Amino acid sequence: MRRFLFTAAVLAAAALPALAGGPQCRWAHSWDEALAEAKARNVPIHVTFHKDG
Repeated sequence: MRRFLFTAAVLAAAALPALAGGPQCRWAHSWDEALAEAKARNVPIHVTFHKDG
């Protein structure tokens, strides 16, 4: 039982930053939407391509 409570406490503590109301990253539905948000935040857009094999 102690191990369960300890694990639950660690997981709850790990979830706290996600519940804080800070900046969030989300998927833009279009390039224009991503560009507008990047301009509003004054941040660069980083695009990566992954190729298997």
